[in-house]
Amino acid sequence: MADHIPLSRTGPSRLSGSRSASPRGDPTLPHVLSFETIAQDAKHVHPQWKRELYLLLENPTSSHAAFLVHVVTTSLIVISAAVTILETIPSSHYISGSVWFGLETSLVALFTVEYIARAVAHSYTWSNFAKWFISFFGIIDLLGILPYYIEIALGQDTSTFFRFTILRTFRLLRVFRPFRYNNTIMLTIEVMFLSFRRSEHALLALAFFVVMVLVVFSTLLYFAERGTWDETLGIFMNSDGDPSQFASIPAAGWYVLVTITTVGYGEITPRSFLGRLITVPLLVFGLLLIALPTFVLGREFSVVWDLMKEHQANEALNAQPEHVPTPLTSPLVRQPGGARSTWDVRLDSLAAEAMMPLGQMGRRQTERERAELASQISELRATVEAQGELIRRMMDLLEGKGKQRAAEYEGGSAGPWS
Repeated sequence: MADHIPLSRTGPSRLSGSRSASPRGDPTLPHVLSFETIAQDAKHVHPQWKRELYLLLENPTSSHAAFLVHVVTTSLIVISAAVTILETIPSSHYISGSVWFGLETSLVALFTVEYIARAVAHSYTWSNFAKWFISFFGIIDLLGILPYYIEIALGQDTSTFFRFTILRTFRLLRVFRPFRYNNTIMLTIEVMFLSFRRSEHALLALAFFVVMVLVVFSTLLYFAERGTWDETLGIFMNSDGDPSQFASIPAAGWYVLVTITTVGYGEITPRSFLGRLITVPLLVFGLLLIALPTFVLGREFSVVWDLMKEHQANEALNAQPEHVPTPLTSPLVRQPGGARSTWDVRLDSLAAEAMMPLGQMGRRQTERERAELASQISELRATVEAQGELIRRMMDLLEGKGKQRAAEYEGGSAGPWS
C-alpha cells in the first residue's frame, strides 16, 4: 500500500473535530483520508473489540487481516458491478434467472454482513453512528442492498419499477469506495475540485453567455423555420408541406443546444435559407464553447497540480521522525468569515503569470530581453576595454624594446671609428 497523501483532505474528521495550528499560525483540518488520522480516531473507540473492528474495516494498513478484508471487499464490489452490467446484456437473458438470483443473494448477504459490521464499529457513540449513517458511503452501502430486500418483501422483481431501478443503479457507485485509499486518484479529484472552484467566475460568465445565445438563436430559428399554421391539422407546416420540426421555441432550443455542443444528432435540421444562415454563427460558437472551458480549466489544473506536487515533495523532505504530517490549511475548505487562506494567496501568485494578458506578457518578455541584452553589451564592453589595455601595454613594451635595440645598434656602429 502506498503512503497517504497529506493533501487529500476534504473536511473535518468523522471522529475528531479538533483543529490544530501550524507553525505559521494557519488553521488546519485533520486528514480524513490518511491512515494516521484513522489510527488516531480509533483511540476514541471503546470497547477494545470495537476498536479492532473499526481498524479492520477502515484501515487496510493496520494489519494483514485488515488488508485482506480490503482486498476481498474491493473484489466483491467489482464482481457486483460486473454482474449488474452483464445481467442487462440481451444474450444473458437465456441464462436461468435462478443463477442471477443466486449470485445476487450471495453478494447481498456478504454486503449485508459488512454493512452491519461497519454500523457496529461506528456505534460507540450515537452521534458518530448518525454521522456515519448519513455519510456518502453509508448511504451508498444501504442503497446497494436495500432493493434486494424490497424484492423479497414484495415477492416480485422490482427492476420493472422505475423508482426501484434507480435504487439498483446505486450499487454501481460502490466501486468508488476503494478509490479513497488510492492516493493518486484522490489527489487528482482534489486538484480538479480546486480547479473548478478557482475557475467558477469564468465558467459562470461562459454559462450566462451560453444561455443568452440559446434563447436568442432559438427564437430566431423558431420564427424562421416554423412555417405556416394549418387550421385543419392544428400544426405548423413548412414550405415542403411537412410538419415543422421547429414548432416551438423549446424545440428550436434543442437544435441550438445540440449544434453548439457539436453533437449534431441530425433529427432536426433547418429547411429554409434563412434558417441555415442563422445556424452558421452557432457552428463557430460551438468551437469556442469547447475551447474556452478547456483552456481555463487546463490552466488552473496545471497551476494547482504543480503547487500540490511541489508541496508534497517539500513535506516529504521535511518529514518529522515520527512521520507525523506537517499540518496545513486544507485548500478545499474556505476560511471562516470569508478570509483567504495561504493556499489561495500562493496559488494566485503562481497563477499570475498564466493569467496575465498576452500583451502584458509580451511587454514583460521584451523588458527581460532588453535587460539581458544590456547586460551582454556591458560585459562585451568590459572585455573589449580589457583587451585594448592589454594591447596598449604590449605596444608600449614593443616600443621600449625597439628603442633599446636602436640605441645599442647606434652605439655599436660608432665604436670602431671613434
